[in-house]
Amino acid sequence: VGKCVFCDLRDKYIFYEENGIVMTVALFAYIDGNFMIIPRRHVRSIKELTTGEWETMRKMMYMAKKIIRKTHGIKGLQYVLRDGGIVAQSTVSDHLHIHCIPFDAPDLNTWNYRKLKYTPLENAQLYQQQSKTIAALSKKFEEKYDRSNQIEVNCNLLIINDQSQVLFHERPNWAKIGDDWISPPGGMVKDLSLTLEEELAREVQEETGLKLNPAKFDLIASDIERLTRYRQSDSAGTKHSYIHQFLWNIYIWRGAKIKADTALKPGDDAVKFFWVSLSEVQNHPRISPGVKAAIAKAVT
Repeated sequence: VGKCVFCDLRDKYIFYEENGIVMTVALFAYIDGNFMIIPRRHVRSIKELTTGEWETMRKMMYMAKKIIRKTHGIKGLQYVLRDGGIVAQSTVSDHLHIHCIPFDAPDLNTWNYRKLKYTPLENAQLYQQQSKTIAALSKKFEEKYDRSNQIEVNCNLLIINDQSQVLFHERPNWAKIGDDWISPPGGMVKDLSLTLEEELAREVQEETGLKLNPAKFDLIASDIERLTRYRQSDSAGTKHSYIHQFLWNIYIWRGAKIKADTALKPGDDAVKFFWVSLSEVQNHPRISPGVKAAIAKAVT
């Protein structure tokens, strides 16, 4: 009692995941095909969602109706958004979620539970069989319906150690960019109430464990970037590319030199770290042209 079950979702019931948002079948379904859209992050209200999280949930709501029709042959759909809590379900503990409920007759308005033909695991497997449909709908939404009018801001930090090496990290499969490029620490700005440097310091700490003073960050490059990224869902076994446009700021750390043997702790979307010698950067096959140009500018 008191444990938030949505903070500890079981992978076998999840049939799609993107940007930290999952589509997972309801274990206590109102009707066959009932599934939920849930942020992995413990979010109590819509207002706490980042722009990216909300856009992903909105996209999944679009996908839900078509997936349910394809899988169960039901055209109608009800969305029920719940903030959780004692009124909704005591074990949810205020974790935002959206029920996607197939709707084929008015009796569901009384919220009666139906006799089910499928177990939760069978329901997850039915949706997993629609992996190609789900991937196609994801791409269609991005091409036809994504109307985001706010350009995203990405910030990265060049950290050079006491042996003239630059820090890079390996990305997980779901966050690959370009031709499987490695990246300096950093990421998308989530809280625009902070300075970009403060947001970058937060991201660096999440990825590396380093707590750096943002006052020591110097901006060395800023441009609008168009980059190939990939949507990959390990649970659905799908992957497709898309073009991501954003404002890209690259900073350099002007504080004390980091020692080459400093212990780093991979976190967030950093899987492991590389120190690349400055003399090897320009010919490195896994460093993007934009990062190479920024490093060349920084060391001249």
